Amino acid sequence: MFKKIILVSLIGIILSFLFGDEATEVIASLFGSLLFSHYRSTSHPEPTSEKLFGKDELKLYNGLDKPELYLSLLGYVFDVSKGFKHYGPGQQYNIFIGCDASRSFVTGDFNKDDINDEVADLNRDELKSLQHWLNFYKKEYVEVGKLEGKYFDKHGKPTPYGILVQKLIKEAEIIEQNEDEEKQKFPPCNIEWDPEKGTRVWCSKNSGGISRNWIGVPRQLYEPGSKSYRCACISEHNEKLAKFKEYKDCHNSESCILKE
Repeated sequence: MFKKIILVSLIGIILSFLFGDEATEVIASLFGSLLFSHYRSTSHPEPTSEKLFGKDELKLYNGLDKPELYLSLLGYVFDVSKGFKHYGPGQQYNIFIGCDASRSFVTGDFNKDDINDEVADLNRDELKSLQHWLNFYKKEYVEVGKLEGKYFDKHGKPTPYGILVQKLIKEAEIIEQNEDEEKQKFPPCNIEWDPEKGTRVWCSKNSGGISRNWIGVPRQLYEPGSKSYRCACISEHNEKLAKFKEYKDCHNSESCILKE
């Protein structure tokens, strides 16, 4: 800001020297515009166009008090009016309308008296499911604002709780990604249980849902630093990448019956 003032001052001196008093009005106009711009940016920032809803206000968007149908998920507010047959009064998912019922999206608890927006204690899969729902609503419906409360403050900024939940969701997604990479490297075995024959494990070119051009043999794959293991398909492609152990009487067979 001060550099701009100095620059305008220097220009003013030069113009005054060349053109005399005629330059005075030009300089005054430049200074006025500069100071007004600085005043607006520091003292009166541009108002946000994003709407913030209070809980009582959001309740009105129920298709009755107001014609629109709004719901909130993790503090984001969506207009789901086009889905009236699902969300309208008396419909199956009307419980979500006019409030933030984030927890019910994954628990399936549709009791109106028990719905709430507490989700930090959910497990990893439930948190990932919540993010999938959020992605769905952002894609299929119009986001109309944010709900002031647990996830966003009165300025529309994330609250400490909102930041915590997003951190937990991100961690869950990273773990899922690591698990997917682990399965690509060490494909899970196919497993079935028969009350007479016992448990059978076997490998194929698509076992564990991992398509590949090799089969492998069932092995006990141990997690690093753990005594637990899972059945994985091992071949020359991955045998040097981890610690594993043969099942009893399952040396080179692609299918083994595990004896209890």
